[in-house]
Amino acid sequence: MITPVRRNWSPRELFHALTPAMFTAEPSVIRARWDKLWPDLYTEYDARHLRRELSARKLIATDEAGAFFNACEADEERHTDGFIRIIELVANGSEKTIREKLDARSHDFGPIGEHLKDEFSLMVMIAFDEICTCRAYAAEKPFYDGLGNDTFHHWLSEVIADEAVHSMNAVNVIRARYSDRVGEVDAILDNLIRRVTDDLSYSGTFVLDYFGGVYTKEMFASSRLAVMRNVA
Repeated sequence: MITPVRRNWSPRELFHALTPAMFTAEPSVIRARWDKLWPDLYTEYDARHLRRELSARKLIATDEAGAFFNACEADEERHTDGFIRIIELVANGSEKTIREKLDARSHDFGPIGEHLKDEFSLMVMIAFDEICTCRAYAAEKPFYDGLGNDTFHHWLSEVIADEAVHSMNAVNVIRARYSDRVGEVDAILDNLIRRVTDDLSYSGTFVLDYFGGVYTKEMFASSRLAVMRNVA
């Protein structure tokens, strides 16, 4: 059995020397920081809900996919913890309040049901989604640089690297267990891109969280090309 590549780093260790007093700002700036960070946080947090949905649908059929989702879920929890800490540092958040707000959100997998047909289709979607997320985070470098401490840039680099590894780990599952279906990947990606460019709303599913100006047709096309190249 292939095993997923894992990366070892800790947001807690990364941010241990920082305090909220270092990042005080006017209320409008604090609000803007919160508005930017909150969607990034809750989409990472939603990984747990996707895993439960996949278990309920019995979509995780192979040991390789099971190992992939175990590793991915641990990484997304690490990202969640990191985003909570950043909000505490720069946006006047408190972990207790933030987690209560996260727990209160609803989740609806109905809108993406057509992409949850089987493990193969799921892994293609994940490979594509993680590449898109990787590129979306890369576009956020000016925001993190603007917070005024190099630690945030380091944080973002770690998260981007995690997302890139997730995509390749998903591709490795496809190559290991579904080499006979590689010819179907392009059609799945084309259908996925058609759906997301038709203003598919995010409903707390972890995947397909494509809101914001960075998610363009050009970005989807380049992400599609990257997945096709990696699978091949």
